[in-house]
Amino acid sequence: MNDDYARFFRASSPYIRAHRGRTFVVMIGADALAADNAANMVHDLALLHVLGVRLVVVHGAETEADGPVESGLLDDIQASAAIARSKLESLFTTGIPLSPLRERHIPLAGGNLVTARPIGIVNGVDQLAAGAVRRVHVDTIRRLLDADSVVLISPVGYGNTGATYALGVEKLAATVAGDLRAHKLIVYDAARRIAGRSDVTTDELTRLRTTWRPDARTARRVAALADACRRGVPRTHLIGFDEDGVLLKELFTAEGAGTQVSDGDYRVIRRAVPADAGAVIELMRPLVASGTLTPRPGDLIERQIERFFVAELDGTLTGCCALFPLDADAAELACLVGGDALGPRLLATVEVAARTGGVRRLFALTTQAADWFVEHGFRRTSVEALPVDRKALYNYRRNSHVLIKDLSR
Repeated sequence: MNDDYARFFRASSPYIRAHRGRTFVVMIGADALAADNAANMVHDLALLHVLGVRLVVVHGAETEADGPVESGLLDDIQASAAIARSKLESLFTTGIPLSPLRERHIPLAGGNLVTARPIGIVNGVDQLAAGAVRRVHVDTIRRLLDADSVVLISPVGYGNTGATYALGVEKLAATVAGDLRAHKLIVYDAARRIAGRSDVTTDELTRLRTTWRPDARTARRVAALADACRRGVPRTHLIGFDEDGVLLKELFTAEGAGTQVSDGDYRVIRRAVPADAGAVIELMRPLVASGTLTPRPGDLIERQIERFFVAELDGTLTGCCALFPLDADAAELACLVGGDALGPRLLATVEVAARTGGVRRLFALTTQAADWFVEHGFRRTSVEALPVDRKALYNYRRNSHVLIKDLSR
């Protein structure tokens, strides 16, 4: 078995269990459907369905409107929405190619699941057939999900009088996710991340908008993510549609591959307790196997567990680090597992604990992450700078870089 595959599967197993039975709303715009990676995106969605995720897919249409929708434009929107829906139906029908599940039939369901209303007159201009959501037929959608269907929702809605309205796909997705009390809204976009961040709160997102200038389409989608959070969706995600497997990386790894948006800081970072020892050992195991972390016996980790900090998400440990005292005013940051998403937060927590304990010099030893530590305020130093007892334990065969951070400033 490929080692990378085995490590990914072991690391993803807690997420597989956590996501089973949850309702995810996924928005796929016309640009994502037209991308070269479209088939792989749908195959990943099919895999989520097989793993027990309840999926609602809100899709866009190549023809969109930003303003009044006259009858001719409405006809074009309906036609392009039908084409997009047909493409999704075709791709879902292939199941999961090149796997034993390739013949697994994934039923799709849709129809008049959203009742619409006209937007009406805005700033003196009649928006004609441009519409907004009046009601999401939640009970019907849930029955379809209970029947093991993937639900498709198009950006076209019908009024109580039978009139047809064009709906903005971003607002539609946010409204559906909120009304369904979905656990996630996931939006595909040309941008892989929001301002290069792996996660942001809605408050941080408001501040980022003063410096981050996305194009109009991405801006609408980011606004929809924040809107869904305000409607009670715990986590929303922006992911890039041009990267194969990005959905699986975002949902089944601690580091993710896009940007997660939430109303508050969703990860708990706390002191480890004895019951965490087994999970800490498992978190470290892949990095020990790759040579990134120094091997430590399991019984030693159990005895030193009070020196560890852990990051917890939905009851699952997703990262860890340790703070080992070296002398009166020095300590070592070790066993860091967290990547770009968690690493800075774990480091910040350790620094607060170190300063509180009177530590003024924080050391780190690494074979592969020296640049990361430098980016976070450490500077390179020599083995000779280590306190005497730690220097005596230095492994010259590993030849680790030694870095130091002054915490007295």
